[in-house]
Amino acid sequence: LKLKGKFDIYNSLAAIAVAQSQNIDLTTSKNGLEKVELVPGRMEVIQTQPFTVVIDYAPEPYSLTALYETVASWPKKKLIHVLGSTGGGRDIARRKILGNLAGQIADIVIVTNEDPYDDNPQEIINEVASGAFDVGKVAGENLFAILDRREAISHALKIAKPGDLILITGKGSEQKMAVSNGNYIDWDDRTVAREELAKL
Repeated sequence: LKLKGKFDIYNSLAAIAVAQSQNIDLTTSKNGLEKVELVPGRMEVIQTQPFTVVIDYAPEPYSLTALYETVASWPKKKLIHVLGSTGGGRDIARRKILGNLAGQIADIVIVTNEDPYDDNPQEIINEVASGAFDVGKVAGENLFAILDRREAISHALKIAKPGDLILITGKGSEQKMAVSNGNYIDWDDRTVAREELAKL
């Protein structure tokens, strides 16, 4: 596989199982999977030098844990993680859990807006940040709460040093951000990351 995530192995096995159920032989499955260069927004590497920037969806604790397991063996100095959590009536309990996981694994945690829908985005950010705070992260030192997602990504890029790894999670390849009153704004983490990198 050219895909980078440990979870990609499991997903590929599931795809092979479905193919088998449809009488598609292993050689055909193998040839097909070997051609997949990437899944947009999943472990998508934006750059590798002088520091690495990776976009991944990972919106909930299980997928975030799988992401951390994948990058655990990657050579890196500091791990900088930009994340948030969605609103819109989705699992509120995961907000603090996401912050807690990030606080334990990442060297620097930057919490930002994701898809607030009609929820107060600052309240969501505060809940995620509290999870990181509870495991020892210090506000203004290795924990930052930045409401504007572009500013949060820009901050991560500005503080990164050669050899660091930046993870930007929660939206992956999504093309819109869900905001209040049923509205959506154009948004793509990959585009924004490239635009902010170009400014450095």
